[in-house]
Amino acid sequence: MAGIEKLREKLSLYLSTLSDSAQGLLLRSLEKSQRDGTSDAASDMILAALNDILKENTPDIPLEKYAKKEFFRAAAVFTSGIDHVRKTQACISPSSHDVIWAWVMRDIVTAEQKAKLQKACNGLSDDELVKQGTALRDELVPAISKYLKSVLNEMGGEQKIANHLGGVHVYHDLIDILACGEQLSPLAPILSRMPAQLSSWSTPEGEEIYKLVSKYTQQAPMKACWLFSAISKRLSSQKLKIQLATKLGGSDDAIQVAATVYAPAIVQVLADMEANLAQFEKCLSQPSEFETCLRHLSTWRSLAKYMDAEMDISVQCAWGKAITSMKTKLSELLETEIESTPGLVRKALRAPKNGAQEFADQNLLQDAERAVLLFHNAERMKDCIALNGPIGRIRKELDQSFEILTTSLIERTRLAVGSDAEICKVLGETAVIFAKNLFDDAYAAAFRRQLKAAASVQEMRAAEA
Repeated sequence: MAGIEKLREKLSLYLSTLSDSAQGLLLRSLEKSQRDGTSDAASDMILAALNDILKENTPDIPLEKYAKKEFFRAAAVFTSGIDHVRKTQACISPSSHDVIWAWVMRDIVTAEQKAKLQKACNGLSDDELVKQGTALRDELVPAISKYLKSVLNEMGGEQKIANHLGGVHVYHDLIDILACGEQLSPLAPILSRMPAQLSSWSTPEGEEIYKLVSKYTQQAPMKACWLFSAISKRLSSQKLKIQLATKLGGSDDAIQVAATVYAPAIVQVLADMEANLAQFEKCLSQPSEFETCLRHLSTWRSLAKYMDAEMDISVQCAWGKAITSMKTKLSELLETEIESTPGLVRKALRAPKNGAQEFADQNLLQDAERAVLLFHNAERMKDCIALNGPIGRIRKELDQSFEILTTSLIERTRLAVGSDAEICKVLGETAVIFAKNLFDDAYAAAFRRQLKAAASVQEMRAAEA
């Protein structure tokens, strides 16, 4: 018996030296053998030892993780893909989840509930995790409602709660979250029939969903905002949400649609536009967030395009004024950013003075590439944001200087040796990116071939020598 225990200790010591991937591979192999009935006593001993090691190495997972998931399960259906600038009914900002949960843990849960939430739940089945998480949610929701009712009866109660949550917006998101379960239940017949991604209202699936949506909005017109929010993530494009509002309203006239119960669909799209514009502006000042910045700009452009294409929006109506205001702000932001593009491109690619060595300023190259990408995006939407004049002027300046710069760079690449050749290679790669975004793929490919041919001259000379 002592010998077996000693063997187990040595086995555990050896197994603990294996990498995580090796342990996982061995575990799967042993479990398969056990399922197939081909394992023996030695295999079972190894499997038991390996399970003990993995159990020791697995950090404790508190029940709070699953209770939080259950608490926000219904709310997830109505949670937007982006934080809205202003509260939109039935649309919950994703960042509100963590803020509200932190408030619940701080101000609502009892000591007994906190102990339950902090208890490790490793090893529990999925069904048991859902069961315990749901039970805690069912305790917390009434407690929150009771607390809110009590504080709201006080003078300035709403502001007090908003202060505790960090803002009025989060407070209104909390109110929506508490209502989500009740609002989601009657939508189940629609959501259960709706595909993960609906691409058109004219397909058999689309026509079926449209009939269900039409019937629901007629029966519960004041709850239309919840329906439009719930189906948002099931639409392949937000264009479909705009089409739905105009189709239900029987008109593409914005003023007419605004006067119907279908208006929330458009209000939600406008809220997404405003949110993407706000995030674009925020990310502009953060170089590390530049890709995110372009993504928000692209999303805004798509939404604006859908609004223009699907609706007849007068600039005098409220929605028209809101869109015009956003276009004006975006025009101002972009004009400021792209104004320096020609100068940055010249500085980044220009030849050194008086025969000096080639030099590549990485910060300057990054700034120039950033400006070129912004200009490329601004040029694509120049008609939408009324930047024809500035973009035309900048485009003319770029056209005049870029050919000179690239001709110079090709010649410098042909003559460069040593470190100059390496730097010309870096400059050439950046210039190809510029060419692709300022012109097109074909232009960039032709330019790349010229650079490659120029670089091969020195390579052939070196080989001959």
